[in-house]
Amino acid sequence: MHRSTEHHEFIDTKSTMNRSESYWSRYESEANRFAAELLMPQQRIKSLGRRVIGAHEAEHTAEKMPLTRFVDVMAAKFGVSNPATEFRLRSVGIGL
Repeated sequence: MHRSTEHHEFIDTKSTMNRSESYWSRYESEANRFAAELLMPQQRIKSLGRRVIGAHEAEHTAEKMPLTRFVDVMAAKFGVSNPATEFRLRSVGIGL
């Protein structure tokens, strides 16, 4: 990625380690998207998500699963943070 740029290596700086500054970095955004797709593939999200919702509905005889609960469960299943899960769900058009 980015072979045509003048950057041939990545060096952490105070700016790249600072969430509020690095959030707007093109490279950081691309790295976050790549990591989200690698750790939480869209097809796996959909198949696992259906099972999680189905189990919740059966257990609670509820028509809908609260979104916050869905995020909690999916984050735990994928072994990632809730904000990472929210980011990925939003990027595949689920819920948020």
